[in-house]
Amino acid sequence: MCSECELVGTHLLTERKNLGSEDWKDVRSQLPEPWMWDVDYHSIPNMSGEHRGCWTCSPMGSDDPKDFPLTIAGAPVVIPVEYRWPLAAGVNPPPDPRPSAPINCAAELRLEVIRDIFLTFEGSIGFYLLVNGLIQIIVPEEFDIEWASSHLPHKYGGLRICYIPQSMTPTMVTSETETMQSETSQSSGLSSARRLFRPSSTSFTQALHLNDFIEAHTKSTLKEGKFAGRIGLRTSKCGNPYILMSTHVITEAILAKSHHLSIFNRRRNAYENLERDWNECVEIWAGNEKIGTVDKSFDANAGVFPNGFMHDITLIKPTIPAAVKDIKSPISDIRWLSREAWSDLRRRTSAVKILGDTENRAAKTLKTNCASEVLVIGEGVFLNQPASSKPAREHDIGTWKGLVSRSLLYRVHRDFDPPNGYSGIALYADGLREDGTTGPGIVGFQSFVQRSGHVQNFDMEGSALNTRLKLGRVAFYGAFQVPDELRREHVIA
Repeated sequence: MCSECELVGTHLLTERKNLGSEDWKDVRSQLPEPWMWDVDYHSIPNMSGEHRGCWTCSPMGSDDPKDFPLTIAGAPVVIPVEYRWPLAAGVNPPPDPRPSAPINCAAELRLEVIRDIFLTFEGSIGFYLLVNGLIQIIVPEEFDIEWASSHLPHKYGGLRICYIPQSMTPTMVTSETETMQSETSQSSGLSSARRLFRPSSTSFTQALHLNDFIEAHTKSTLKEGKFAGRIGLRTSKCGNPYILMSTHVITEAILAKSHHLSIFNRRRNAYENLERDWNECVEIWAGNEKIGTVDKSFDANAGVFPNGFMHDITLIKPTIPAAVKDIKSPISDIRWLSREAWSDLRRRTSAVKILGDTENRAAKTLKTNCASEVLVIGEGVFLNQPASSKPAREHDIGTWKGLVSRSLLYRVHRDFDPPNGYSGIALYADGLREDGTTGPGIVGFQSFVQRSGHVQNFDMEGSALNTRLKLGRVAFYGAFQVPDELRREHVIA
């Protein structure tokens, strides 16, 4: 066993490149004994006939080893959601609908193909397209997987099909005032989520910075809930300043308020508050102060996450200008990455980075303060159609564009511990930018985390399911596409 592998690093066996059909087994034999059999190598052909190697890792343990590398011998390492392959079918399944038009899993997925996938696998609510040649179809609890295994294709465009339940989780942090009052003296850093929620004060004591915590406080006479993410960026449009935060931090606070109220009024629609002015339901706080109001959300039809989320971004209008003046990008002249460059990120290895420091300034000694490297491993596509409409082949592409949201899927090394509390942090990469220049550009903002396993039982629900989701290793994180309005009209501070 090579000494480089004794402690898992970000990239292993970098001197080995261009693995063939047999020598990858020699590379695997050099990996650490505890998990060398958890990885498998695949060579995926693309449209031009070239092959791209990729490792698939299916960890047997939830905590050991703590970290898996991003690449082995130059090929990316993908940890998918737990699945079974090949599918067990009672009858011969239909053939691949696209035998002569293979899908390049590292290239842009056209909207026409997305439409056909949703129509072929009717009843699905989304899918993950991973660079290891796997399409993981996301299905609701009532979906009949046994029927689908016999009556729907096992391959699509040359890529393997499997089914997984919807188990993505937004990466916010939540707490409640009653449980926090005895904890306000603690300052143990990010490893204790309780530390995020501090007592209010009557004066603003410090300026805010990029990636500081931003909170949505529920307006309720019963129990005040607090939901926290990160300040993504400060931007300006027509001279007016804004700060960006994850929409789900706000909507989860509103839904929590609705839930408490519904205890006393069962006829009340638990989600009607999402259709009102959100400022009537929540307050936006940071640095122990109410610092702004909701100006505009790019998720107007948001419901229970991820339903209705197109971008997971909301603009906050600051009410204390002095509080936000120090929210600046540490990368000079950073702009917005173009859609073309966004789609090209899967062709590259470790092309994306996290913008700025992800730790609170009072906790600089934490080991997670080290810069984390990001590896793009696929794309997530979600169907957000209104309940009153059903997608159909007759719908034009313009209609489908409004039904589909897209996100970048990526792994992080070293991984966030815990993964919660990072909603809203910006990711950037070098490439073609929206204004036609080349340089560092914003890719998106972290939104959700997907666990790798412990979710096989479709009848499981409640605390049993939540416990198993928490036990599963992080498979990947997700960041939705940046709205067109931001990329074209907002300047980054």
